[in-house]
Amino acid sequence: MDQRPDDVEAAIDRMRSRLDRDLTRLGRRIDAMKEKAAARAQWWGGVAAIAAGVVGALVLWPRSAHARS
Repeated sequence: MDQRPDDVEAAIDRMRSRLDRDLTRLGRRIDAMKEKAAARAQWWGGVAAIAAGVVGALVLWPRSAHARS
């Protein structure tokens, strides 16, 4: 029989294993990027909440002080 089909199968197996390895590596990189993005979003959400609290205190503080007078 001809050896070419075995060579083709071996080449396909090598290529498949390389692609699996590359896809696994890419998946890990994407997961790391998602985690970084989530951490940044959480940080900026906290900063926005603190800023909103400060602005709210500054805006509402004089009103409550004038209401008592």
